[in-house]
Amino acid sequence: MQPKIYLLTGAVQTGKTTSLMQWCKGKKNVSGILAPVINYKRMFLDIATEEMFAMEADEAETDVLKVGRFAFSASAFEKAKKIIAESKNCNYLVIDEVGPLELREEGLFTAIQQVLQNQTSHIVLVIREGLIDKVTAFFHIKNATIISKTNLEQL
Repeated sequence: MQPKIYLLTGAVQTGKTTSLMQWCKGKKNVSGILAPVINYKRMFLDIATEEMFAMEADEAETDVLKVGRFAFSASAFEKAKKIIAESKNCNYLVIDEVGPLELREEGLFTAIQQVLQNQTSHIVLVIREGLIDKVTAFFHIKNATIISKTNLEQL
């Protein structure tokens, strides 16, 4: 079976990540990164191990990635990229999310680029509404299937 690319989209803060977390539960063939908000803090979640770690930088961190009012931990993004790179032998690889950082060639950019160039499994990219055209053009994504949180059963 030819691996496919799925683009999960919807407005900001409408439950895309929560729906994907539910979809992933109990599946052994899914790897990658989710980005839930827990107690008003943005986190990374390793899907395979269920390890959670902070995405947002703490006040003492100096190596940060800034987007709007947010300051993210560069080391957390490095860890997330490593998790994505090491996600082998899975049917689905999830990357939550592809956004403004990645369009500036920061954040998860290099991991996304590698995954798209060496695709061996189905890829699910979470992209907020309004960025689909920019992301697909930027990463040269063709023939992707656009889905929403209400039709995850298409996966």
